Amino acid sequence: MPLTPPPKDVTGLMLIICGPTGTGKTTLREHLISDHPGVERVITCTTRSPRGDEKHGVDYYFLSDAEFDEALAEDEFLEWARVHLWRYGTRKSSVYNRLSRNIDLVVNVDVQGARAYRKALESRGLGGRLVTVFIMPPDMETIYDRLLTRGQDTQEQIERRMKTALYEVEQWNQFDYCIVTGSKEQDYSRLESIWRAEKCRVSRLREVIASADSRLPFAP
Repeated sequence: MPLTPPPKDVTGLMLIICGPTGTGKTTLREHLISDHPGVERVITCTTRSPRGDEKHGVDYYFLSDAEFDEALAEDEFLEWARVHLWRYGTRKSSVYNRLSRNIDLVVNVDVQGARAYRKALESRGLGGRLVTVFIMPPDMETIYDRLLTRGQDTQEQIERRMKTALYEVEQWNQFDYCIVTGSKEQDYSRLESIWRAEKCRVSRLREVIASADSRLPFAP
């Protein structure tokens, strides 16, 4: 009896990395992209100014308030939110066009953004593509120490970020996975393992086989 082998090309995933400031989300994202050329970053938009060596179209799309308002009026955003003093958003074209080509995507967003992603993808029948990972700090003191060490915020800004971080930590059980931070190597190993496992999920393999409508003979 002929068997259906698993497909070589698996449906592209939308991997969301979320967690409080200072938990290493950006480092994890960039490490995954660096190690796996088939994984691409979603470049989001922001109204804040570039920091350090950040470049427009590489780190973010840096928009003026007027440009952001125009994009909102044209319904260009899959999700957007105000975070502290600035607005952030993801253009639909940055996600849907590439998912349609089965490209794996990874993005860092806040908990509100993660909910918006889930709602948007489910409304388009793409909910099965989404994988959400929450990066949990070992304790709140660790976040405070990291904010002090990086030296980018005033005391008022640090206090505001700490309030946001406490709210975000309380939302951890809304995610598919939760990684309690250890070393950078440990955190990355866990994230990569999640990505690899999700690429092998049988429900997705069935989806690819069904869309291809093919039943090939098993070759030992």
